[in-house]
This record gives sequence, structure tokens and C-alpha cells, in this order.
Amino acid sequence: MASKRREKSAGCICNRREKMKLLVLRMMFVMLACGTLFICIMVSLSIKNKNSSAPGLELTPMKRSGFSLQPEPTKRNGKFVGSNGQHLFYKAKARDWFVEPEIIKRYCRATNLTQCSPVFRTEQQKQADRASRGRPVRVTIYRPFTPDPTEPNFSECNYNNCVYAGHEVTPESDAIFIYGIKLNEDAKVPAVRLPHQVFIFSGYEPVGSGYSTALSNSNSKWRTFFNATMTYRLNSDVFKPYGVLDFQPKAEKDLPDYRAIARRKTRTAIWIVSNCRTQSMRMQYVKEMQKYMTIDIFGKCGEKCEVVDERCVADFNSTYRFYLAFESSFNTDYITEKFFKLFIDDTHIVPVVRGSLDYKRELPEKSLINAADFKSPKDLALFLKSLEVDEVEYSKYLEVKDRYRAIDTDRWCGLCEYMHKLWTSPHVFTHGRQVDLQKELLHGHVLSPSVIG
Repeated sequence: MASKRREKSAGCICNRREKMKLLVLRMMFVMLACGTLFICIMVSLSIKNKNSSAPGLELTPMKRSGFSLQPEPTKRNGKFVGSNGQHLFYKAKARDWFVEPEIIKRYCRATNLTQCSPVFRTEQQKQADRASRGRPVRVTIYRPFTPDPTEPNFSECNYNNCVYAGHEVTPESDAIFIYGIKLNEDAKVPAVRLPHQVFIFSGYEPVGSGYSTALSNSNSKWRTFFNATMTYRLNSDVFKPYGVLDFQPKAEKDLPDYRAIARRKTRTAIWIVSNCRTQSMRMQYVKEMQKYMTIDIFGKCGEKCEVVDERCVADFNSTYRFYLAFESSFNTDYITEKFFKLFIDDTHIVPVVRGSLDYKRELPEKSLINAADFKSPKDLALFLKSLEVDEVEYSKYLEVKDRYRAIDTDRWCGLCEYMHKLWTSPHVFTHGRQVDLQKELLHGHVLSPSVIG
């Protein structure tokens, strides 16, 4: 009897083993089938994404950036062309593009782009956008202290399905624009906040210029209050610098004699400045440069004048060879408005910059001189001294710089485009994201002078 029981037990064990083998084989087959199906789906999506783009979008290998166009364009048959042979065009509207976000990310990552080519939308496409949502985006400008007298105009925007809804936050408000300046704990939080509403933090000045506790206080009620940013940072949801450079080369017949302009100049460098004690220690840097070259200083930190800007010296454009556009603080991507003022029509003076922007990547070569390219203030000063007596080389800087014009970027058009993306893209949450202001604008983004030089 015991022998029979052992045989029966052994038979059961064998049956269980057979069943387990069959179960494992079935599971492996299912996993293989699922894997094959997944690969087929991904290939299909890849082909679809490769062939799909917004109307008019050309994803070319040309490197675009937030402030200008790189590389420096070449001349062919008397005209400037890019690496793909297309005539170059870049304005503030270069950010008015819209493609499925994942396609843009993959393409830009593969080609090392910071920005992709523009889409110029027809009026029919704009009307289709409005019809798809059913109503325009209602934009509210909220200021806890005083209402903003500015009434935004969206009619000329590439994406113009937005309307101004006043300065009171109501349940009907969709996008709420809030200035970061003077935003502290005394500022009243809007009484209304609904899930569909997007609260946008706006700040064009560098961190430390009056932002108060919104950034300095880790426990501030404003620190994680916002869903989007509109700042000078290149990675902001709405990019808003003081300007961008528009490639506008003159016709051959209109080109001035740059060597003659260089010969007429009599002074080396000028610096117009109002803030003498700064995080960047720019005054100490300039004082060191002055040991080796002449720098005329105007404003509160030098020779007094009624207005601390270019009007302080009436003939500075025709007299000086270099203008110091040094930043007061080293904030990632920030560039002063003084730089862009040097790119208005017929301003023939070479900017010398010192800041934390990646100038080589973001701005045209030989349109400026970057202090970061030199080991010390002495080296920079000696280079400027040598360049001022080299008429041929100095005139090349003037010629390159004269191909570009500074233009303003429209914050309201950028805001309306951003809201369009949120409302129409299935890949983006309707209410935006949660912004940590300290991580996005402060931590790791305010560099010390020793890092810059």
C-alpha cells in the first residue's frame, strides 16, 4: 500500500510539473506577442510623427536660439543664406510655432536646437483654432497693489484667440498674469482659483531686483503658487527678454564705409551706469581695466548727467569705439536692455559684454566682445587697445553688428500662444504645471563673479 501511495504521489508531482511548463510557455508566448505588438505600434507612431508637422513648418538643421541665429550666415550671389540654402528670417514671431510637443522635443534633442523653425499661420487657421475651443481665452492682469493700466492687444498676434478680461480674477478668468515685482507676503492672493485657471508669474528683471519674499522666503505662499512663468529665462513657458536680434542686412548700395566710421572715432570706451555696488562686482572689474585703458564713466558712478542712458552723451555713437554693457548680477540667461539699445539703426559702436548668458551660443559671432573670453580685466583691456588701432579688424565688428536690428518681443502674443498650446495639445495638462520659483529662478541660477571672471 505504501508503494502504491508513493507511485501515485510521484505521478501527481509529474503532472504538476507538466502543467507548470505549459503555463510558463503560454506566458512567454503572451509576452512575446505583446512585445511584437508594442514594437509595431511604436514604429507606426514614429512614421506618423516623421511625416506630420504643422502647416508651413520646416524642421531644418539650422541652429536657432532665443536671441539670434547661429551660425553666422554666409553670402551667396549677393544674398545671405543659411546652411540649408534658405533665406534667413528671424523675428520675435519665431517662437510662434506649434507642433506636437513630443515631436519638437525629439527633433530639437537630436539636432541640438534650442528653438525650432517658425510657423506662420493663416487667418483660416486662426479661425479654426477659435472654433475648436468655442470661445477665446480670457486674460486677467492681476496686481495685488495697483491695477495695471495697460490693456493688452492680441489682434496682431499669430495666435490671437485671446481677450482682455480686466484686472479682477473671476470664475471666467482663464489666464491670470501676475507681476513678480513687489510680490511679498502682504500681497493678497486672489479669492478665486479654479482648476482650469493658469496663474502666470511674470518677471523681466534679474533675481534680486525687487522680487521680495516671492523668491527669498522658502515658506512664501507664492513660491509654488504659479502654473507657468514669463521671464527672461530661455526655458520659461513664455520667453520674454528685453529684445531679440532680427537679421536685417542692408543692400550693397546702402552699406556705409565702416573703415571711415572707425577712423572718425576719437575715444576708446564708454560706460553709462547708475548702480555702483552690484552682485557682479562690475565696478571693481572696470576699475581694474582702467589701469590699462581709458574708460569714460557717466551716470551715478561717474560724471553726472541728467538722464542715465545714451542721451547722457550726445555724440557717444560717433566718438566711442566700445560700449560696456556689463550686467549688475549674473542670472542665467539674463541680458540687459542696454545691449539691445546698441542695435538700433546706424549705431556704430561695438558692445563689450559681461554676464552669465551663453553669448557664443545665443548671439552672432563678432557682433560683440565677451569679457568671459579673457582671463582677466587686464587681458580684455589690452585686447580692446589693440583692436582700436587695427582699423581693418575693428571695422569687421562694425560690419557684422550692422546686419542685425534689435526688436521687442510681444509678451501678450507669447502668452496667447502658450494658452493655445495648453488648450489644444493632448500632451499638456490644461492647467499648466506647478512652478517652484526658487528652483526655477534662484537656486543654481545666480552665479558668483569668480565663475564668470
